[in-house]
Amino acid sequence: MLIINWMQKNPVTIPSDMTASRASELFNQLKVPFIPVVDDGRLRGILARRDIRQAAAFVTASQSVHEMNFFNTRMKVKDLMVRKPITLSIDDTVETALERGTKLGRGFFPVMDQDKLVGTISDRDIFKTFYQLLGVEEKLCGFSVESDDFTGEAVNEFVLAACSTGALLHSFFVLKNPQTGKKHLLMRLKTSNLPAVLSALREKGYKILEVIDKSLPTAG
Repeated sequence: MLIINWMQKNPVTIPSDMTASRASELFNQLKVPFIPVVDDGRLRGILARRDIRQAAAFVTASQSVHEMNFFNTRMKVKDLMVRKPITLSIDDTVETALERGTKLGRGFFPVMDQDKLVGTISDRDIFKTFYQLLGVEEKLCGFSVESDDFTGEAVNEFVLAACSTGALLHSFFVLKNPQTGKKHLLMRLKTSNLPAVLSALREKGYKILEVIDKSLPTAG
């Protein structure tokens, strides 16, 4: 999955000479954790809402009129921003963003097309990506199976068995349980008769785990 298809395009940016107090107002307005800093079309850094809040908290705690006046009128975005931030390219994948974010402990990356900022991707965007992949809004049924064999042929047989009942496949993923080391195949599908799907799979010898039956009527 390429980042360009999942990123936030045309992000709001701020100049490095904007006052910290004005940037604070923007954070409150936009409800975002980070804002890219751009001067003359070039990415200069990123500003984190937490850094603005820490600066404001320090000023408040100091109870100094001088410090308060400095924060409101003279402290700039460039005094607080992270310079030369790590970026991603439009040619990178969501998988790359996950890998790099986990390795570096980052939840936000500017996305570049050569030297031009064209978007941003954050842990929020990746959360929304998985929200769509799992079909949460579509109220799909789901389950996982445990197996030692997830070769192409084995997966094909599994999908055919599940869909032989008339179910419509939405998505599936092969995951590794970090505790047991065993592989699970997680499936999401549309069906009005999940028990029939599970029965067909059990007849094939599959061990069913984590059943989510959205075909059942909800209480109330």
